[in-house]
Amino acid sequence: MLTLIERTAFLKSTDLFAKIPTEVVAQLATRTRELHIEAGQPVFTEGELNTGAYMVVEGVIEIRKGRVLDRLRGPGEGFGELGLGEGEPHHFSAIANQPSYLINVSNEMFFDGMQDYPELGIAMVRLLSQRITELVQRTHDLEGQIAHLNATLRRAGVEIPKYTSGTYTRPPGI
Repeated sequence: MLTLIERTAFLKSTDLFAKIPTEVVAQLATRTRELHIEAGQPVFTEGELNTGAYMVVEGVIEIRKGRVLDRLRGPGEGFGELGLGEGEPHHFSAIANQPSYLINVSNEMFFDGMQDYPELGIAMVRLLSQRITELVQRTHDLEGQIAHLNATLRRAGVEIPKYTSGTYTRPPGI
């Protein structure tokens, strides 16, 4: 278990909290709880009720949609679904890839912290903006790969299936 000083120092070492005054981070650290998760165990699963946001102190967490690995979160990185209200079901699963130590804060406490400390809100907007930029780049890259694949299939004489957004259903087991 981390002391308040250690928890504050850890949070200050992360991108989200690095530029926020130490006194503010210490106040936010008092609103967190600590979790130890064994390898292979879920932090939360798709459909389970939301319990807030998490920061990885030690270990690696897999973020999954069904069986598909979306991303990994390691020390100093956060995860969770801030868009969900407390008690709404998760859209993703978070599974410990190795024994992991996490800090958790409820969405309500996190949003209260943003109201009490505007610096946290500004840092969160910057972090979310970076994430959106990364997702736009991933989408652009995937669209390029799909276009290349379609062109290759056409040259090989293969008919390209028609796709309408939102109508594709995954084959069973994927």
